[in-house]
Amino acid sequence: MEKANFRRAPKQARSRERYKKILDTAANLFFEKGFDGATTNEIAHRAGISIGSLYQYFDNKEAIVAALTDRYVEALKDVTVDVITTDVEDLPTAPAVDRLLDPILKFHSAHPEFRPLWLGAEVSQELKDSMQAMDDEVVRRVGALLEARAPKIPRERARMVVTVMHLGLKSLLGLFGRSDTPRLKALAAAEMKRMFTAYVDQVIREQES
Repeated sequence: MEKANFRRAPKQARSRERYKKILDTAANLFFEKGFDGATTNEIAHRAGISIGSLYQYFDNKEAIVAALTDRYVEALKDVTVDVITTDVEDLPTAPAVDRLLDPILKFHSAHPEFRPLWLGAEVSQELKDSMQAMDDEVVRRVGALLEARAPKIPRERARMVVTVMHLGLKSLLGLFGRSDTPRLKALAAAEMKRMFTAYVDQVIREQES
């Protein structure tokens, strides 16, 4: 794996547009062909620029992944960590699950090109590390919400429950991403929500009995 060096995003409008075009094109090619199947020459060709122009912004393909990592991690933070606020703990379980899942599902619907990078995070150690840090923060915050809803639950159990849900969500998002019509996506989302709602309610009932 080559070192992932990329320049800072340019400030001039024309250069910013070209930089964005390269990233958008690369993301779509990674989605179509996988990381190994896409080449910098093909990215440049499809973006409508010369390979020399691409290398003005990125040293190699790994550098493009590093820049995409910055883009997606920041966007994901907005729909994961930042939506886990204390007001969620006052909601009934089903609306709380809606509040937490809907932004994530919306993100994955809007960015199907992210899925192969996310599911194959070994492509980039930076992406892997960033996703792990975000996952840990999500588990911590949702675990705290569960403890607030079920005060008798041991912290270790709360963290395990949330970890199981989080890993389950990652698997189910693969199904969601492969659902190729809005109707199938809606069905997949509804089943996810039913499963998580029933699981959380069961855990809470156990602690209250």
